[in-house]
Amino acid sequence: MNENFLNMFKELNRKYPDGYGPDLRIDAIDRKDRYDNDEFFDETLLDEIRIYYKQQTITIERYYANNWVIEDEDYIKFEDFREIGKILSIVMKHISRIELD
Repeated sequence: MNENFLNMFKELNRKYPDGYGPDLRIDAIDRKDRYDNDEFFDETLLDEIRIYYKQQTITIERYYANNWVIEDEDYIKFEDFREIGKILSIVMKHISRIELD
């Protein structure tokens, strides 16, 4: 796994212990359809991140070049906005350090 993703997962694990807590999972996919747990995953080719929080899915997907789209695939409950914002902040902090191809 690449350095920025390792650091992101470490920070999430500190904030959400026990494998990010029972309600949080994150998958990253590069442009060659390799997931972050694949030994050939290349963060510089990052194409999509899926954040699964409780029973909600937030997708951050490369639209064109360095333009990104953030979508929720389910309705986000109002009481989860704050926590989802914190998760997005951690994720985006680490992603912004990647020099994308």
